[in-house]
Amino acid sequence: MRDDVCGSIYPPRYGNDAANPVDTAVCYQSVRPVNNTNYLQCEVTNKAIKDVLEGKRADITYTCDKPSSECQFQFWIDELESFYCQLSECQSTQEHVNGADRSIMKTSITCDKMNCSCFPNRLLCGLGSGPDLTEWFDSDDPQDGGPVGPGTLQCTEGTPRPGELPERTCSFSEKRMNEALIIPLFGDPDIQLSCPVAGECMYASAVPLPTAPSGSRFSTAFIVLMSVAAGVLVLGILGALYWARNQGNPDLQRMYATIEGAGESPGPAGEPEGHQGWRANMMDHHVPSQIMFRDITYVIDSPVGARGFPFGARPSVQLAGGESLPILNGIQGIAEAGEVLAVMGGSGAGKTTFLDILAKRNKKGIVTGDILVNGNFMDDNQYRSIIGYVDQEDTLLPTLTVYETVLFSAKLRLPSYMPMKEKEGRVMETLMELGILHIANRRIGTTGERGISGGEKRRVSIACELVTGPSILFLDEPTSGLDAFNAFNVIESLVNLARTYRRTVILTIHQPRSNIFALFDKLLLLAKGRVVYSGPAQEECRECFEEQGFVCPKGFNMADYLVDLTMHVAQENVGGTSGAASDTSISINGLASPNDSSRHVSPRPSKDTVSSDISTTTESGHNGSPPATEELRPLLPLPNENGGTIGRAAGYNLRLPNQTPLSSRRASVMPGTVREHLRVLVDGYSDSRIGEDIARVLHDAVQAATERAQGPLRNGQSEASLTSQVSRLLHTTSIVNSRQSGAGVGQQFLLLSQRTVKNLYRNPYLLVTHYLISVLVAFALGMLFYHLDLSLSGFQNRMGSLFFICAVFGFGCLSSMMVFAAERVVFVRERAGGYYSPGVYFVAKVLFDLIPLRTVPPLILGLISYNMIGLRADDSTFLLKFLLVLVLFNLAAASACLAISIVISDSAVATLVATLVILFEMLFGGMLLNKNGLGWLGRKVCEASFFNAGWEALMVNEVKGLMLLERKFGLEIKVPGALILQTFGLDANGYWKDVSRLVTMIAVFLAIGMVWLVAVVKERR
Repeated sequence: MRDDVCGSIYPPRYGNDAANPVDTAVCYQSVRPVNNTNYLQCEVTNKAIKDVLEGKRADITYTCDKPSSECQFQFWIDELESFYCQLSECQSTQEHVNGADRSIMKTSITCDKMNCSCFPNRLLCGLGSGPDLTEWFDSDDPQDGGPVGPGTLQCTEGTPRPGELPERTCSFSEKRMNEALIIPLFGDPDIQLSCPVAGECMYASAVPLPTAPSGSRFSTAFIVLMSVAAGVLVLGILGALYWARNQGNPDLQRMYATIEGAGESPGPAGEPEGHQGWRANMMDHHVPSQIMFRDITYVIDSPVGARGFPFGARPSVQLAGGESLPILNGIQGIAEAGEVLAVMGGSGAGKTTFLDILAKRNKKGIVTGDILVNGNFMDDNQYRSIIGYVDQEDTLLPTLTVYETVLFSAKLRLPSYMPMKEKEGRVMETLMELGILHIANRRIGTTGERGISGGEKRRVSIACELVTGPSILFLDEPTSGLDAFNAFNVIESLVNLARTYRRTVILTIHQPRSNIFALFDKLLLLAKGRVVYSGPAQEECRECFEEQGFVCPKGFNMADYLVDLTMHVAQENVGGTSGAASDTSISINGLASPNDSSRHVSPRPSKDTVSSDISTTTESGHNGSPPATEELRPLLPLPNENGGTIGRAAGYNLRLPNQTPLSSRRASVMPGTVREHLRVLVDGYSDSRIGEDIARVLHDAVQAATERAQGPLRNGQSEASLTSQVSRLLHTTSIVNSRQSGAGVGQQFLLLSQRTVKNLYRNPYLLVTHYLISVLVAFALGMLFYHLDLSLSGFQNRMGSLFFICAVFGFGCLSSMMVFAAERVVFVRERAGGYYSPGVYFVAKVLFDLIPLRTVPPLILGLISYNMIGLRADDSTFLLKFLLVLVLFNLAAASACLAISIVISDSAVATLVATLVILFEMLFGGMLLNKNGLGWLGRKVCEASFFNAGWEALMVNEVKGLMLLERKFGLEIKVPGALILQTFGLDANGYWKDVSRLVTMIAVFLAIGMVWLVAVVKERR
């Protein structure tokens, strides 16, 4: 039908300009009536009907009136109407189906009532020898009468090509007509029609927009299946999390019974009953180890700069002029098996640095010195296999229980040949020995979620090392942050451990209480990185300092006295002063001030009268408090009978600084220099009997060990080889029964996977939030973009919905920053302790932490929103390709964020960088910036964008093959989808190329993260 045919029915409409109409009549080609009456002309194509009509042309006209819901069916033979049918109560439906190269429209018109009549003396109605339908049409027989309805006209048409009529095929069927006429006489199921001409006259402004592909393009069963799959996925995961969270430890009660059963067995003589079994296990394969160290020196000489910061370690330190900074100098000592060696000193004395060096932790500076175990050198690997190290901070996973935490350490680090029952027994025995067996089932907890106490956490950290049976155990500030009671319990447990199981325990401690200090066997006192004392901790220590003139007052904590001695002792007189300070003249029991011109030192009472002098002076202080000058009295050297001083302090003039509160003054010297009062203490110890004895023993031991390791020294060879770097490897015979290698790679992967999954379901808030957000966003998108059509605005909404989905998952992947950042400290500690390979940790973390968070949410969102939005549903392939791209895009974005969080140690900086990366990925994704307008570099950046790859693949999957249809004021615009893709700089044939790009990016990002984790993320102190 032509538009000019409709002019008489709908005359032109004019506005202010009478010469130019604003609205004209058009013929809207459609089978379905829109506003008024629709006309359809068809040719009958059934071969059997044509044969009966002996070559005569058979046509059908079909007219439907929208307002009255009535239609007319007219059958023509050689342009003569043979019969007609009146249909009423008619309803029509229409839907789009996207074909390979163009869209297909399906229209159905169903009328519930139908009544037919013949024209007399026409073919099929009494003319000729053919069938006569008159009697059948007029019959009222409810069984064998003529057609009564419902009658259905079904048409399928494709988008017409320019200059061609639409390819429209239809069929008409009615139950009685089919059963009594069409099937028996012609052998066809219904009347087959070809209907190239169809249309309705209307004004151009009334032409409807192209209808959208409806959600019913998928079969109802398939839509139900998609909904059920999404629901089962969500409910199944949530149910699994609930079930896992409520599972207890089935083996723990059995282990309790095992321990209790062992408790009933008789122990050896002198041992309580029940100690024979589990204490024997704790001593299996244990060789008591003595450790000696001599001339331990540590110097930082790295250049100034923030190398690697914030991407790695903190900047190193160097003095002005390029001088190195000495941290430790000449540290020596001996710790026997079964003894507890306490390393004490004030803040900045070098305690932790020394402990790190003794434990052979990674250090940035230069380390020199000698370490011997049982009188022999050991290579680093063998040495680390017999020691355990407990950090100052408790780095434990809060979601694990005490038992699970210690068992994890045992399974990874105990020999692989040891049966699992023995490992579990070792764990329970360790918990019993440390007094934490009663909390074995309690979780570690965090600040927000109550768990165990600080003292219990410290003992759990100790248990993680103790369960491996180390011969030597190092602990850095094990009482830090604990109250007095818990601090004493921790130290008491260590002392019992050392003496009962012949372990060597070396710990740093700041200022212990007197009852804690009384438990120590050996003491190493440091000040400014130098040895002030090294030897027995109790009476021998007191006597050594008394010989030098430093007497601890009665009732005074010896530990406090020693630390104060290294931190608060009076400064050396370096010459006259000026100002207010020079006007101060102080004399303390015969110690003249610098301003005393006579420099006369009057006799001072003997050391036996020090206590009475202090009490007398205290009474004269203000409000009962001794003056600042009196606080140092017990720390100063005692005078001899001639007015001099006793011990190494003789010959030095000592003075007090200005009368500011002494507690606020700390010894501050330039790095690399030694103040005179510190030299007094250092030289006093080195010249003491204890110092000389230890130096002699160490010298003989190092010489003997070197001769055994390298053979006798040749003539002319220097003895400088006796002092070597701690990190040297000397191949010697084994002098301790070092622990065998722990779990293999497969066992490591299994244990790390189990821990990751357990951590995931015990802290499911992030996982559940991702799933719930996916459900909510899916329904929101489905409602906002419900059943998109093929108009210009429909295409815009398609592009916007797909881009928004990418943006949701892109920014949602920022949560993967915490996948590793939350465990960085734990990983560094466990790697330093030799728990597992960093590569195995990374693989387990990706598979069982990253993937559950990044694969399931896209599937949930896609299954829910795909049909609601009205995306392509020619077949299920489009849905599967859509879900594939969503999953790969989410994994690519998450892998990028994970790599950033591994490379950048600071969480805030890493989050900022990741946000900027995602924003620029969006910018070059193709939606905001057209690639066609960019230069060579810009196009390469787009190709490297996972946003570009993901969005382009989604657009190609959705738009390629569609036809944009836009009608306005009689104008019809048809644009192929491939042209739209090209206009936006997208490759219409690039779907699988984009998929390969996403896979490549995932592999690259994960490789970067893994290489950095293995090569860089390690302990550096």
